[in-house]
Amino acid sequence: MNAVEIFNPDGTQLVTPELMRQKVVALQDELLQAPQADIVTMHTFLPGVYERKITVPPWTVLTGAAHKTGYRVRLEKGTIAVNRETEVVVLTAPFEFDAKAGEQRAGRVFDEEVVWVDIYDNPDDCQDLDVLEDRLYVVPECGLGDARKRLALKNEIESVKELPWPDGQQPQS
Repeated sequence: MNAVEIFNPDGTQLVTPELMRQKVVALQDELLQAPQADIVTMHTFLPGVYERKITVPPWTVLTGAAHKTGYRVRLEKGTIAVNRETEVVVLTAPFEFDAKAGEQRAGRVFDEEVVWVDIYDNPDDCQDLDVLEDRLYVVPECGLGDARKRLALKNEIESVKELPWPDGQQPQS
């Protein structure tokens, strides 16, 4: 499986939602073996709303997690080829659409960075990212990009704490 199979289908096979999902998961597995793009994530909390904004570098191919709930997507900047149900469409900012629960996307960014915002109902105003991730996404075994970065940083901090320090003292937590 490669990005070409999703973004340049040969048209000989009827694409069902299940087949598209399988292709996205196969692409996700391949992308995890490659160097990871530096995708910047920002979280915004408004009364009753949680927004997750990602800024994706040019020429990046990426996948997202399947969603447990419906949500709104706002493309604020750039152009991206992305799957929607059984087809791949090219979206150019500014653009908004409603996404259904169960969808998992793959995207291919072109020559300008993309700013993509997922907007979720958040009736209890939760701001715990672990709780929100569990509530909103079918989190893959590899975790979400944000969670992988947080875990890597935590592991890096822990490994530094274990290094011997020249004065024999260990850093305080």
